Amino acid sequence: MFKTTIFRSVICLGLILVMQQNVFAQEKTKDELKAELEVLKSEMRSKDAEERKIKFEKLSEPKTSGISSVDDLAASSSKMLLSTKEINTIVPEMYKRTIGESVDGVADVTVKKPSLEELATVGVNIASQITAVTAATASVSSAATDLKSAGMMQLPKGTKSLNFSKDVMSLVLPELSLNLKVINNLIATMKSSNNL
Repeated sequence: MFKTTIFRSVICLGLILVMQQNVFAQEKTKDELKAELEVLKSEMRSKDAEERKIKFEKLSEPKTSGISSVDDLAASSSKMLLSTKEINTIVPEMYKRTIGESVDGVADVTVKKPSLEELATVGVNIASQITAVTAATASVSSAATDLKSAGMMQLPKGTKSLNFSKDVMSLVLPELSLNLKVINNLIATMKSSNNL
């Protein structure tokens, strides 16, 4: 039994080392990271990103409809919207602090560079938000089914709430995905420049 446990541990350790070597072999060069960051920067300033941000500001949580699944979805969508707005202010600031210039290209070397832990924390927060959006997307169909079986008095408010949730999810997911790509690039850039 003891030999089996050691054998399994050695195999697991070997697999971990092989996976680590593959990950390190696939690291990008500084030039590749810089080129990727330029693409991400243009995406952050793109017309689509600006339109999403304008739509974010226009969205507001509707009144409750009395259909619990629809109202719960609207409440969680409202939280996702607020969280994404916060992330949208944090990511450009992290970019500026890491790179030394704003997304618009204005140099600012007076800011303190973030730590790798700060960037990782933001990345984990964004990833958890993406998971929450994905989970909420799965509950849209059950909320729609509940809406169909609702009474005529609840139907208009329920429809408005469900549409609000759908709008939030369609706007939030691409925004979070872009922000996560930026943070991942900033982490890789920081690691590649040994600026830890």
